[in-house]
Amino acid sequence: SPPLKPHLIMSLKVLVSLLVLYISSTNGAPHPEPVDGSHQVYDYHFNQMGVHFGLTFDDKSMPVKGGKIFAEFPVHTIFKLIEGEPTLFKKMFIPFKEELYLFYTPSMLERLRDVLTVKAVITYKGEDYKSGVFDTKMEYTFIHPDYTEETGTFHVEGKSGHAIAMEVVSKNDVVLPKFVLKPFKIEASFRPNTEFKVVYTGTYGTIDMTLSRVGQTFKVHTVYKHHEHEHTYDFKINVAEKTMLVAHTENGEEMTHLDFVLKGKMMNLKMMKMKGKVQATRWFEAGPIESTFEVKGKNYEFNMAHNNKEIMKTKINVQNLKLTAKMNLDFMEKFKGTVYIDYDTAKKMFEITFPKEWFADNKKFGLTISLKPTNVDHPYFGGVYSASMMREDVPFLKFDCDFKFTMDAAKYELVFNHVRVESLDANLVNGVFDMLPITEYDFCHKYLINGCFQKGEFAGKIFFDRVNKNDILNKFTIKGAVTKMEKEVFNVIFDTVPTPYHFSVFYPRVFQRMFNKPIERLTVDVLHEVSGTDHALIFTTNYEDMTLKFERKPGHISANILKQEVSYVEFVQEHELVDSNTKFLFTMKPTLHFHTDSYIHKELCEFSSYTCFNELMSDVHIEIVDKAARKVDVKVTVHKDTSEVYHLEATNKQTPYKFVFKSPYVVPLYNYMKGQTWFTWMMPVSTMSPFDVIVKFNPADKSLMLKTNIDTHETQLEVVPLGGGKFNVEFDHEVVAEFVAANKKVEVTRTMKDGTQLKTMVTWTRGDLVENTATVTVMYRGVAQVATIGWNVRDLAHGTVKIDVMGKKAPFVGDFEFSRNIKWNVMN
Repeated sequence: SPPLKPHLIMSLKVLVSLLVLYISSTNGAPHPEPVDGSHQVYDYHFNQMGVHFGLTFDDKSMPVKGGKIFAEFPVHTIFKLIEGEPTLFKKMFIPFKEELYLFYTPSMLERLRDVLTVKAVITYKGEDYKSGVFDTKMEYTFIHPDYTEETGTFHVEGKSGHAIAMEVVSKNDVVLPKFVLKPFKIEASFRPNTEFKVVYTGTYGTIDMTLSRVGQTFKVHTVYKHHEHEHTYDFKINVAEKTMLVAHTENGEEMTHLDFVLKGKMMNLKMMKMKGKVQATRWFEAGPIESTFEVKGKNYEFNMAHNNKEIMKTKINVQNLKLTAKMNLDFMEKFKGTVYIDYDTAKKMFEITFPKEWFADNKKFGLTISLKPTNVDHPYFGGVYSASMMREDVPFLKFDCDFKFTMDAAKYELVFNHVRVESLDANLVNGVFDMLPITEYDFCHKYLINGCFQKGEFAGKIFFDRVNKNDILNKFTIKGAVTKMEKEVFNVIFDTVPTPYHFSVFYPRVFQRMFNKPIERLTVDVLHEVSGTDHALIFTTNYEDMTLKFERKPGHISANILKQEVSYVEFVQEHELVDSNTKFLFTMKPTLHFHTDSYIHKELCEFSSYTCFNELMSDVHIEIVDKAARKVDVKVTVHKDTSEVYHLEATNKQTPYKFVFKSPYVVPLYNYMKGQTWFTWMMPVSTMSPFDVIVKFNPADKSLMLKTNIDTHETQLEVVPLGGGKFNVEFDHEVVAEFVAANKKVEVTRTMKDGTQLKTMVTWTRGDLVENTATVTVMYRGVAQVATIGWNVRDLAHGTVKIDVMGKKAPFVGDFEFSRNIKWNVMN
């Protein structure tokens, strides 16, 4: 026999690649093979977009009794979708993250953000969870960016209703800083109304905390051990004697000890004394401390002394509806001086003055707030509220807010008559910014509308209709305007009460910079029209006189983008669905049309010649002609402008049965996947090449024809009946083998161009095409590649397909195994 054409090998590779691709993308519903390779069938399963979730119950009627969960999440992708791309600054440090972990400890969220994928198998038992008895165990795997795997177990167990244990055990030899979970164990137990105990054991230490109660005495005792150090913390309160204790001991040495004595009731204290010693902190030196709070008639006094020096002395006087307070501070260089607080409940006036020692310019800072509510019992329902800031008793900034809030059965309405901000002294305002960590320029241009101003005002309202609705939401109105120096600089209107809905934003400073045009206001009017089952939604904007129209009618949906009444993007789809007892029919004809000057069209053409088109048309026809006879007719075509770019046809409506697949994009995509450059795929020149597969089968005489045209190389394989159960196998009209169907075996031997023989043997178990198992063995250079495919599609509503491929010393891959078990169950 003549040598086998080298192009046949490429054709076979393409067919196998597509077969594997189609099979690997198939999800049998609802019982597919799980990702981890086990042969368990799940009760509930989801496997899309990189997320895999499977759930099996021990008892479906009682899910909490027990079960098993398999989960796989693309964590890095999820964080990327939520947070977006990292900044260039962050990208610069990504390669050095592990080195940076030597200088700080990242949070668990930061460590989780870097994980590519997390896999977990969770087993739980909770039949007696109401009595506190349950057991949950999770076997986890975190796959890091360098593809190292962090594995371990997370175990939670409830015991006898009065104890619970939680533990993380790592299965890695070394726990690296980048690992998400660090080993730890928590044990908790309690005795009702007597004791609650928690013991935490981690990588760097242990914490043992006990909360106990004896009579009216409550005590919290905590022991913290780490790095050969031991800290003990005690908190004790005696309700009957009204005493309290706070203590801290480090390595057996008492560092802090405070005793509290109270007189009076908790909400009506007459006196509270504290005495003891404190350890050194960022605010205090170590030493004795004493404080007293005492009520003397209409005066309240609170004093504190540290290291025999009075550091705070406070006196508060309450009489005649007025509160006057004076607080002398002397405990740090930064916080010396006197704070004055006054509140007049009759005038609703609050004043506070901070000492000049607190500020770099050595000037006092004061704040005055005036409250004039419309209703004293409901101060947040409206009124006039004012505030003034002062330096050395000179006002320099003033705020006014006049608002009203209405709530009744028909509406919610918030009206701002005015919110006014006025600068009274520009020099004093500038002086405040000199002490802040932000400059006046940055504050004005980053956080204020239209930059700095001397006087600005906002007025607006928010209205929510509690009774009347649009199709989805209640009717609402949002209006607001900002004026600076008596000139309007910003205005917004969102109004869904009238028809059409009206949306408008006036912001010249931003729009002119954004669009590089003298545009001051953007408007959008939305008209929703309903006539029976017909719906139309029309968006009209003043930006380049654009209109967006959506229509939905029975059997029809469309979308159209027009600019100055010229269509730039148009999508139209006609569809039909018929489902009766004997017949099923679904047809769909979507069309997408772009104007040559359309922005989307230009971007698609710039991306690749394959995505460049003016009109994309599709025709989908799926029909079950006779449900009882299982006669199916499927045809899907896609045309790009005048060229057909996709053709799929499958039918057993008449003989011979036929399967046709054609697409000129498969070969270029395969070449790219094989290793050619992305530039080749993006080239703005047409490199389309035919990829045609045609299969015809006649069930009457068992004849079969497979015809391919791949990258302009045509081949044809035929199984021709000879009668008496005998068949010829013809390759490109040349007889290459003869077999008897009853033997369930056929062998084909071909001589390659280099003289090596390629032997292919196909065996099958039954003489039935709808239920069978076939084994294909390809022997090349003494190495066998074996593929076994079993199928049962006798009942299309309950089908199975099982594929097992085992390869040895395959080019580019080496030894490999591929298995897939597909089951489907059409419920309706």
